[in-house]
Amino acid sequence: MTKALEFYFDYISPYSHIANAAVKQLKERTSAPIEIKPMFLGAIMQGTGNRPPGMVPAKNTYMLADLQRCAKRYGLKVRMNPYFPLVSTRDLLRATIGLANDPEKQQRFIDACFSHMWETPEALKPDDDTSLKAMCDAEGFDFEEIKALAADETNKAAMKENTDTALARGAFGSPTFFVGDEMFFGHDRLDYAVEAMNA
Repeated sequence: MTKALEFYFDYISPYSHIANAAVKQLKERTSAPIEIKPMFLGAIMQGTGNRPPGMVPAKNTYMLADLQRCAKRYGLKVRMNPYFPLVSTRDLLRATIGLANDPEKQQRFIDACFSHMWETPEALKPDDDTSLKAMCDAEGFDFEEIKALAADETNKAAMKENTDTALARGAFGSPTFFVGDEMFFGHDRLDYAVEAMNA
């Protein structure tokens, strides 16, 4: 039996945008069981002492070129979000969790968030209601529903649990995958995760 792939991510990570495309392609090819685990990367960074690539000059220079290579492979476009990395994605993450009872709608929301964070000319500022409403209107989501899901205490608790669990299991960045007890960091380790799923 194929083991489940746990996909931990935060919209603030451009590499998670790449990973979302890779995971979707994997699911289309194999119907692999995927568990969506939105987590708050800020708490992961703080808890491990890690720093975003954008705040390390050499990493930032490399990332800008590498993202274009990665995006091309998965048929994506990437432009840097001008608000990166000093913006909160908590509302997006909590709303994503709140949509879990409708996986198709949840995936559409995930795609919309990543697209507006990292592709569309008008960059999403997820902690700004005007910007978030513009995305919802453009993508056919009810802004008031999304805000209600983001404010829901159950969804807040679930995001914190995802984040705390990821941290306890050794996560230090986004995207992170787990197959059982094995951890794989980065979209470019997805092949190894798939091998573990089928081991």
